[in-house]
Amino acid sequence: MPETRRISLDPGFGSFKAAAISDGRPAVAVVTSVVGVGQTDLGLLSLGRVGRHRPREKPYTVTFDGVDYLVGPGVAQYAQPVERMDMRRLADGPELRAILYATLHQLLGPGEVQVALLSGLPVEVLADRKVALQTLRGLRSWLIGSHVFAVDGQETAITITAVEAMGQPVGSYFAWGLNNAGHWARANGDLRVPVGICDIGFNTVDLLSVQGGQILGRFTGGDTLGVRRAAELLIQGVQGQHGRKLSLHEADALLRQRKPHLYTPDGEVDIAALVQQSLVAATDAIISLVDRRWDNGCQFGHLFFTGGGSELLRQALLQQYPKGVVLPDPVTANAVGLARYAQRSGVFPAQLSESTGNHRKIPAL
Repeated sequence: MPETRRISLDPGFGSFKAAAISDGRPAVAVVTSVVGVGQTDLGLLSLGRVGRHRPREKPYTVTFDGVDYLVGPGVAQYAQPVERMDMRRLADGPELRAILYATLHQLLGPGEVQVALLSGLPVEVLADRKVALQTLRGLRSWLIGSHVFAVDGQETAITITAVEAMGQPVGSYFAWGLNNAGHWARANGDLRVPVGICDIGFNTVDLLSVQGGQILGRFTGGDTLGVRRAAELLIQGVQGQHGRKLSLHEADALLRQRKPHLYTPDGEVDIAALVQQSLVAATDAIISLVDRRWDNGCQFGHLFFTGGGSELLRQALLQQYPKGVVLPDPVTANAVGLARYAQRSGVFPAQLSESTGNHRKIPAL
């Protein structure tokens, strides 16, 4: 019987993360959540040596069921990106499969492997018992079993034996509190201190409050908000002022550039002012959501910000919440924390029960 690798997933709308504890240390893979149908082979088309610079990063070519999907960076250069932002995308669909396969291949490499998956899901999904169970059943229905696919021509065969789910920001709580063996690594008193975690992703903002091994419902919730709001505002501004249509992920990339600019029929355009305007509006909306749930956050002994959006909005968040801390490596904190928790015995029982429906209790640490 081959060893079962315990893998955590953080399936974000901006990027897809997977992590595993290998040789006592976290290994992490991150793939941009962009998918298109097409190919990167342009035949003999070439500009020769004219204007040759360092080659751009190509997307992964993921092949399954006889179809080639392009995944990750640079998809828009070769195919029309598919940008689904509905929560149903988290349960199934060819886009999800393509991103998952590319991410697992990056983490595990080619060949045959057996894995158990612990997936992070938005608080908004897990807080509704009916939606949570429906999503989990949907994931298990196609994930559990054998998967044969190729990434950039390298064949991979993965057998998934079990699938469980936890809230995405719970992963950041574990990244802060657990060591790589899955054991509580902080002072015992930190288990009793109220902790607030704000997870800002591309499409969601999740708020989690934990004290004494319990999730505090009063200060926990989520909304379909996030960096996507800034990206949409930037798309509107660029189209209105310069007549150019951007994809959501192109806009997201511009939001993160130090000197954002575009090339238009009128020449190169500096869009720093549009980017700043979009970020301010999105930040105001996120802070308004946090304030409604947490007020000034002074009820927490520890207040953490995590997710890729927290890095982008770091200055404004810490100005508003001076006692807050942006976790180290906030993009991958959820995946790393869930990978640490997955090392614990009993995380993947032989028969996964849906009867309790209890998504508000942190399992005993």
